[in-house]
Amino acid sequence: MPYIPKIKICGITNIDDAYNALNLGADTIGFIFYEKSKRYIPAETAKIIIKELRETAGKNLKNFLSFKRNIIITGVFVNENPEKIKKIARDVDIDIIQLSGNESLNYIEESGIDKNIILKAVHVKEEADLDIIYRYREAGVNVLVDAFVGEGEFGGTGVQINLDIMKNLNAGDLIIAGGIGHDNIELIIKSIKPYGIDLSSKIEDLPGKKNYDKMALFFKNFRRALYAAA
Repeated sequence: MPYIPKIKICGITNIDDAYNALNLGADTIGFIFYEKSKRYIPAETAKIIIKELRETAGKNLKNFLSFKRNIIITGVFVNENPEKIKKIARDVDIDIIQLSGNESLNYIEESGIDKNIILKAVHVKEEADLDIIYRYREAGVNVLVDAFVGEGEFGGTGVQINLDIMKNLNAGDLIIAGGIGHDNIELIIKSIKPYGIDLSSKIEDLPGKKNYDKMALFFKNFRRALYAAA
């Protein structure tokens, strides 16, 4: 079976960007419910968009992590109360809960949220941080690896992840984020062959507004990189 990493496009704030991302080939799209984010979307707005997407998507199934559904939705939260997360996930119809803050394994264990639907972001600064990935893995938690930018920064900065740190890590079950776009997707596929790719800032005109041409160029180069790696 050919190697084809899954694609997650995050920071969706409007219906047009959602349709474009999915039609171009995204396996899941992400909505950010962290109010301090430049890409924050109120739950009520996301609910309207997701309802329309699900009603118009047809019966062809997407496949991401353990999910198979016509549209797979990721909701992004940062250091949020678990009860609020569960309420938004239920009301908005979210499939995957991405935790992008400082949530510990104890937090996850005590949250009452099924670990199979959690995607935990780990912000990697140095090789020692890889131990954090191993701990979540061993606990059965899905992991997204992002670049460390600074305290209080939780993704979407455009800073590229350090591939030298990642080169000795088996990334076959990891999703990789951090400054990914059309210009470096081939290098990432060649270097670490991750399960999935998460992108946002490098396909935008401004935070929360995607650029169709940038998205289309990413997917063109993505498919070219897969052909070259085959």
